[in-house]
Amino acid sequence: MIHICDICGHFPCDSLCPNAPEPKGMGQCKTCYLILRHDYPYVTDDEGNLFCSEECAKQYHGIKEKVWEDDDE
Repeated sequence: MIHICDICGHFPCDSLCPNAPEPKGMGQCKTCYLILRHDYPYVTDDEGNLFCSEECAKQYHGIKEKVWEDDDE
């Protein structure tokens, strides 16, 4: 017998329902260690490292955005 959820009215539960199971972790951000889930996008580099965002990837690789200064000429 199928049990329909009392909150969301679905079986299995809708992903936004508080009764829904926690999504499976697919990896971990190399910079901030956030667990990466299959329902969110991620960033990767040529070495196969996983990141939760471009900002974390830039931080890991030491990439900084700069503005040209007069003495840079």
